[in-house]
Amino acid sequence: MSSRTLRPWVTAVALLLAASPLDAQELSLLFVRASSPNAELPAPTGFELAGRVESRGWVLGLGFARYSEETMKTGVVCRVYSPRIDCGSEQVNTNTALGGLRLEVMRDISVGDVARLGAGGGVSFNSVWASADGVSGRRADLQLPNDGQLGYLGRLSVDIAPVPSLPLRVEGSYAVHWVRFRGCADSADPTSGYAPFCGNERFQELAVGLSWDLSGLRGR
Repeated sequence: MSSRTLRPWVTAVALLLAASPLDAQELSLLFVRASSPNAELPAPTGFELAGRVESRGWVLGLGFARYSEETMKTGVVCRVYSPRIDCGSEQVNTNTALGGLRLEVMRDISVGDVARLGAGGGVSFNSVWASADGVSGRRADLQLPNDGQLGYLGRLSVDIAPVPSLPLRVEGSYAVHWVRFRGCADSADPTSGYAPFCGNERFQELAVGLSWDLSGLRGR
């Protein structure tokens, strides 16, 4: 991501933090189960690690999320791809991961003394990693993006403090994450290959885990 792209987000963060004292600081670790129509990531699993600061009911979060999946399907393998030499169809094992940074802004509402509801959204900057090999050991035909993929997301969350005197909370969330993949293949190029990461893709994410209130550490 270029410095020009980052500059408005850094400015927004600085203005938010300067507007008023921080009410809370939290660190969370969540288990993520996602689903999508993408052939290589139909039901991936992974994690999300995020840090958040709260000021006057507004929550700013910066996190990293990554999930992955292994699939097995019929694909094309070649001994040489350009020009194509000794190609054929066989079962292909593909290991794929999607991960990246997320910047989100949410609004929190307290429900009683132990629960909070939140809603908001933000932007993401993602990368795709994948390896695909046929049962013969030859490399499979797979086109990958060669740069970062931008995305945006909306999220609903709830967290509960089972023991109010402890700094730990149980957290759950549902997010819809749209990623604009830029790994399209040129249909006019006979060597371009299989390109599953092309165009806009929607991922639905369910996450559950723990968050740790760091506010008590500020005075130490």
